[in-house]
This record gives sequence, structure tokens and C-alpha cells, in this order.
Amino acid sequence: MVSGWTMDDGLPHNMVHVVAQDRDGFMWAGTWEGVVRFNGRHFTAFDRQNTPGAELSGVFSILPEDDGGVLFGTAADGVFRYYRGRWQPLGAEEEAHHLPVSGMLRDRDGALWIASAKRLLRMDGDGYLHDAGAAAGLPAARVITLVADGEGGLLVATEAGGVTRLRDGQASGWGVDWLGTELVRALARDGEGGWLAGGDDGVRWRHADGRIEHFRPGQRVDAVLRDRLGAIWMNFSSGQLVRRSNGGDERLQVPGTVGQALLEDREGLVWVGSTDGLYRVAEVAAVGFTQEDGLGSDYVRSVLQSDDGALWIGHAGGLNRWYQGRMQTIGLVPDGGRDPSVLSLDYRDGMLWAGTYDRGVLRLDMQGRVRERIRLGEHTEPMVRAVLADASGGVWIGGTHGLAHYHDGRLESWLDSQGQPQSVVQALYRDVDGTLWIGTTGGMAALDGTGAIRRWAGGRDMPAQYVFDFLRDAAGDLWIASDRGLLRMRGDTFHVYDHRHGLPRDKLFRILDDQRGNFWLSSNHGIFRVARGEFDQIDAGTRRLLAVHVVDRSDGMPGNQGNGASMPSGWRADNGALLFPTSAGLGLIDPRIAGHDDGRVPPVVFESLAVDGVEQPLQAGLQLGPGTRRLAVGYAALNFRAPDKLRYRYRLHGFDAGWVEAGAGTEALYTNLPPGRYRLEVQAMTLPLDWTRQESIGSAVMALEVVPPLWKRPSSRLLGLLLLAGAVALGFWLHTASYRRNQRRLHREISVRTEELSEKNRALEAADRERGSLMQRLEHQATHDELTGLPNRRAADRRLQQAVARARSAVTPLCVALADVDHFKHINDNHGHEVGDHVLQRIATVLRGDDDCAGMVFAARHGGEEFLLVLEGMGRHDALRRLRELHVRVAGLQIVAPDGSPVPVTISIGVAHLQPGCDDARSLLVAADRQLYRAKREGRNRVVG
Repeated sequence: MVSGWTMDDGLPHNMVHVVAQDRDGFMWAGTWEGVVRFNGRHFTAFDRQNTPGAELSGVFSILPEDDGGVLFGTAADGVFRYYRGRWQPLGAEEEAHHLPVSGMLRDRDGALWIASAKRLLRMDGDGYLHDAGAAAGLPAARVITLVADGEGGLLVATEAGGVTRLRDGQASGWGVDWLGTELVRALARDGEGGWLAGGDDGVRWRHADGRIEHFRPGQRVDAVLRDRLGAIWMNFSSGQLVRRSNGGDERLQVPGTVGQALLEDREGLVWVGSTDGLYRVAEVAAVGFTQEDGLGSDYVRSVLQSDDGALWIGHAGGLNRWYQGRMQTIGLVPDGGRDPSVLSLDYRDGMLWAGTYDRGVLRLDMQGRVRERIRLGEHTEPMVRAVLADASGGVWIGGTHGLAHYHDGRLESWLDSQGQPQSVVQALYRDVDGTLWIGTTGGMAALDGTGAIRRWAGGRDMPAQYVFDFLRDAAGDLWIASDRGLLRMRGDTFHVYDHRHGLPRDKLFRILDDQRGNFWLSSNHGIFRVARGEFDQIDAGTRRLLAVHVVDRSDGMPGNQGNGASMPSGWRADNGALLFPTSAGLGLIDPRIAGHDDGRVPPVVFESLAVDGVEQPLQAGLQLGPGTRRLAVGYAALNFRAPDKLRYRYRLHGFDAGWVEAGAGTEALYTNLPPGRYRLEVQAMTLPLDWTRQESIGSAVMALEVVPPLWKRPSSRLLGLLLLAGAVALGFWLHTASYRRNQRRLHREISVRTEELSEKNRALEAADRERGSLMQRLEHQATHDELTGLPNRRAADRRLQQAVARARSAVTPLCVALADVDHFKHINDNHGHEVGDHVLQRIATVLRGDDDCAGMVFAARHGGEEFLLVLEGMGRHDALRRLRELHVRVAGLQIVAPDGSPVPVTISIGVAHLQPGCDDARSLLVAADRQLYRAKREGRNRVVG
């Protein structure tokens, strides 16, 4: 399957010159308008406009390096290096910054070799250029290809023809015995010790044993590679991409004209650059039959295979027969009118039965000729959604009329569509004991060999309402596809397996057993594969979730939406292929290929870092300063085969109590982290999702530290304790010295000493009282903000945790708000920090005045110009009313600057309330922070929640 991306998808230019994959797994593509990095979902572009200091207008060469850096050779501006978000031009001389670069290579000594027009240059470790090609006697011709020979030398192909080997400063001919002096445009290893060379006379392949193959003579080949499966890929100057394997040559339909950009990545995918964009070629588990293949309509309803191996495909435009590689249209109307939509099919004893939308049931022979038409209505024909031929030569017919049986020209009604639970019949299944199972839009029924009918009303006698399919397995269980998941019926007991057990969707249309231990379930969101044994593990309690592999458009299916309520809406062919009708064509799945990448560990990388909304470079040992309010980290797992099937979770060790399930989300967001050391760990897994399979999980870890304010640092606290201890020791020394002096005077003046002792006792009592007052002040300072007098962040966190616990225990409402002073930086810049401090004090006075209202409002300074409000016992409506009152009171503050000018003051407030999914302190703060950012985006000076 060929998938492509163009400027509409994020490429800066459609012409892709070169493709490479770096150490971390990112794909890079060079174009005329800069370079892009691709993570499988979106592109990040770098060009001369958005990347200061990097002249990336035209990129013709990309060289990934072992340390994770990447080198980029440009059309006229030399070489640039990208490493951890930073760009740097290479070269110590001015000449190096004006080179045209068409190829690059690092040798074993770390020197950089540069193909530049008609020169081969060597840049040493100090950034100086040397014309090594001329010094070695290399012809003065344009360098086309530059490859390491694996033995410490370089292989260089130029327009002069042939290949030259450079080693130890000496040039010698290479491959003369099999290449001669032919112009070589591409050189590649074959993975087995041999070489492939593409040029103006096709491809020559020298095997490790010396054998030489020559194919596609007379055709110019600009790029060649041999993939891990042994296929040879060739880009021709005619613009074609050709894959050569044991089955012959296959031309791949790649839009535009392909060039020299050709690469196999670590997943075995082949990437190609053309004049029309970037393209990826992948072996897929599914293919499709569509109108392009001769189908009368892409809206396929039913499919089956007859004894002769032919596929019969019913669709909205009639009926097709695929036989011996040819698609045949089957005419159903004798006069050549419009063929009816074929909803259902069955085959038995050389006859095909077709149930239609409005022309009853048709009986056809194996050549597709209509032999009989069965009418079901006097004036209008009901929709026939299920047909099932029996051994007597008759046929059971289900549809909007109910259920009927036809035999030898006689039609007998069995179930009326007006009764319940029959309603519309859409599934018929003959059990091994002869029982006929009937699926309807109102439950199901069973007709035994005696003619007795047993009914199960939907929603009353069984868990489901709509029944689409049945399957009896070898263990004797009856499996039922329904609108409430997959049901297993044992005796009279139903077991339900739905989204709670890991199924992506509950509505299922068809159940197929691939004879390899798996069930395949069709749905409106792809085809689901589940191992049969996992249902037993669910029942036994040894497994919590099913490991579901989804096959959809990313795997080659023509569409994700499967079609049901028709029969059969899936078929297992003689060769093991699984066929499923969809709204975009007929999908054919090879179960041997599907899921062969399950368990592959996707590499996880960090892509972006934003602190308080400002992008920061990624670096080891990240430190966040005091007062950091918002941290956003972007991440991605690099799976280019099926990026939509990646699922993530993350955890900030030291803060999060458990893992945060992110689904397909690729950003971790944290607000107002307390000081401390943390580790952000991101894990990723490709569906089927099962976090207990540690061997299939990719992960990445980022260490970070939130630095505490100066007064909270351990060194400051230690110094304070030492000063306090010194003060106590000094007081004690002074006290004992005075006491000793008084003792020496005791005998001289007993009466005077007695009075002095009394005075000292009074002084000690006063000192004790002062010490107690000092301890109270220290405790207040530890929990209150010095400027505003409000509780500080530590006290606020404790109070919020207690409030959440009380609200959850008593089942009472709780709201949390974050208030931020609008344009506070503007106030400080224009009026000075003293005025700014005064503004915070006046706002704190307003908030403090609301602090004791019925004991339900708690205000604290949360950091900088941000305040936290906790409103206990208040629902969202009452909290918004109270906060709007505060908002108006703050706006009414009269504050005058020293120069006499008025200082307008407003605040923005974001509000969150306790609710499912937002029921702890952290999630409430995150929700309030998002509402606060929303208030800022909408113009500030407002309350949002």
C-alpha cells in the first residue's frame, strides 16, 4: 500500500530530494523550502524563516549521526547540524558557509566528507576544509554518489564514470571487473556481502560469491536498495518506482516523478521522494475490491464463495462474480433495467440465492443466469436481509416481512414482522443439530426440527436488542454478534463481552473463525481480531481486558465502516483469506500477515517543552524556577506503519499517585507543581492494548526539578536554625554570667540581691513570653504570604486536600477558582513594583473580606499575581455568583500611582467544580487553570467556568 503526504499535510515543498531516519527514529525529508521532521502523525518544518541562523532553503543531503544529531547539506549554504533543538553551521572558514552540498559521509576517524559540485572535500575536527579528492587524484567531475566501503575507505562515483576508492589518501579503481567505466548513479549493499549499482544501463548486482546479475539494461536508475525481505527497489529516471522480487517486477503507483530519495526504515517500510511529495510503501494485511476493480458499487452488503472458487459479491448496484482473476457483472433484470441492491446471498447444490432490496429473492445458476424469481409481496417487495437454502431444495427468507419458507412454488410464513421479538429478520444460522437460529431487530428466536419456536425478547430475555450473526464453536458455545457486544450462550445463560472488556465498539455484525484460534468481528470501526482463549480468561478472572487487534484503512482495508444487517456480511475463503463487506468496497484480509507487528516496541521520544506557554529547548536535567505555573511536555511514539494505533499513558513520579491514561493524546500537562525533584515517564503501546505486557511497551523518561524559593531551601532553613540556636545560647550565657555575678554579691547585699533576683525572674518570664510570640510568628510566616497576609501555597494545598476529602465524604458541592491579575507586568513596568505590591495587597484585602462568609470561602496567594479560592458547600451557580461579586469589587478599587495617575485593576477568574473525572485536588487545579487560560484568551477581566 502506498501512502503519501504533500504540502497540504505539512510539507514545505512537494519536491522531496532526500529522506533519512535519525537515531531516535524520526523521519527527515529535505525539500526546496527547508527540511521537515516527521513523527508519523505530523510534520515539524525548519526553514530560514522559522529557524534563525539556519539557511535551509534547499536541502539535498541528510546525514544522521550516532549521538542523535543530524547534518543537513544545502544547495548553497554549506552544512548545518541539528542537536537537541539547536542549530549550528559547520565550518571554521567563510568558504564552508557557501558550499553547495549534494552528499555527506563520516569516516571512522570522525572527519566529514562533503560532495560539493566537482570537488570532494574533507572537513577536519576543527572545521577546516581540505580538497582531499584533488589531492588523491580524483577526476574533476561532479560527485554523484558517496558510500563507505566497510573497510575504512570511501567509494566515490562521479560523472567521469566508474567508481573510485579512496583510502589513506590514495585513489584506486573499484569494481572495474563488473562495472567498467559505466556512469554509476547509485551504490548500495545487498545485506549479504554483495553490492548493487544503478546507472544509465540498469542495475548490476555483484553477489558475495562473485556472481553478477544485470537487469533493466538500457534504463537509467537513479536510486536502488535491497530490503530486508530480499526485494530490490529501483527509482528510474522516467519517474517510476519498481519493486523486483521472485514474482517479477512490480511497478508501484507513486504520484509525480521519483528521484534519488529512496530509503528502508527500521520497520521495513520503504520511503520515496517524488516531485509530488513524500511516499511510504508498506506490506499490508488487507486489500480491497472497489469500483476501480470492476465492482458495480463500493457499498458492498454480502459475499460468499461457491464450490467452484468464485466469489459472489452483493452490493448496492447489484451482483458481481470474481472468478479466475476477472470481475464479471451479473445482470439481474431481464429487460436491462436497473439491477436491485443485493442484500443477502446463499449457495447450495449448484444454485445461488440472492435476496434483494425490492425484487424479492432470485435463484441463479453458476453462470449467473436468473432461473427463478420469488415474490414476497402483492404490491411492494420487502427487503430480504437473509436467505438460507436447505437440503430439501427450499430456502428460508428473512427480512422486513419477518420469516418465510419457500419450496416448490409455495411460500409459507413462519414469523410475522409485526410480532415481538421477531421484528425484522436479519440473520439465519443452521446449527449442527438442525436448529434454525433467527436474529432480528428485537431479539432472537430458535426453530427446532419439530417446528417449535422459542423466542428471546431483546432487553428482557437477553442482553441485546439487535442480533446480527451466530456461530457455534467446537466447544459447543453459541456466539452471537449483537448491538450490545459479543454474547456467548451456554445453556440458557448469556455472557457479555463489550467495551468494558476492551472491545473498541459494542455493535458487531459478523463472527468468523480463522481456524487459527482467533475470532474476527466486523464493526463500523474496522475489523477486530481476538484470540478465542482470551474470552475464557475473562470468565475465569485471569484477564481484565481483551487484546484486540484492529484491521482498518491503515492496514489496506478499503474502508473502516463494515456493513451488517445483511447475510453473510463476511466469509472465510478456501485459501484462508477473510472477506468483509464495507461501505467503500470489499476488504480481503490475510490473517497470516495481520498483527505480525503486534508486540513491536515503539520508541518514545520527547518532542516539545513549554514552560508558562513559552517553548524551551529539550535538555537533560531540566530545572524550573520558583513560581513556574504551567508545564506542557509533548511526546510521540515513532510507529510509521500504524501511528493511529498507538496509545499512551504517563506519570510524574513524585507527584502522580498512578498512571494517567492519555489514550491517543500526545501532551502531558501540569500546573503549579510544588518544589521538588521529579521524573516524567511516558509509555506507549501499539494496539492491542495490554499494559501488563511489559515487553511490548516503549518508554521515555525526563528528569526535572522545580527549584524552591530561597527561603524554602534547606540551606536557608539550616541557617535560620543555627541563628536561633546561637541566640538561645547567647541568652543562656548572659543569664548564667549574671547569675554568677549575683552569687558573688550575695554575701555583700542580701537585701539588694533578693530584689535583683525578683527582677531577673520577671525578665525571664518576659523572655519566655517573647519566645512564644516568636514561635507563633515563625509558624504564621511558614504558612502565610508576607506581602498580602493571605495563606501561602503550602497552606492552600493542605486546605484544598481537606476540602476535597470533606466534600467527597459528605457528598456536598465544592468549587475551586484561580484568579490572576490582568496586565500585572504592565502595572509593574509603568508604575513600579511598589505600586504592584500595593495592588496585590488591596486585592488580598477584598478576598480576605470574603474569607469568613459562612465559612465557605478560603482565599490564598497561589504564586506571583495568582490567587486560589476554595468555595466549600457551593454549587457551580452559587460559586459563579460569589466570584462575580468579588470580580466587581476588585474592578472598583481606587488605586492611585505616586504621579497621581489612576491605576485600573481587573482580574480574570477560572472556575472548576467537583464532578466525575474531576474529583481530586490536582484535576480541579488543572481544570481551573484551563478555564483561567480561556478567560485570558477571551479578553481577560471576566469569570469563566
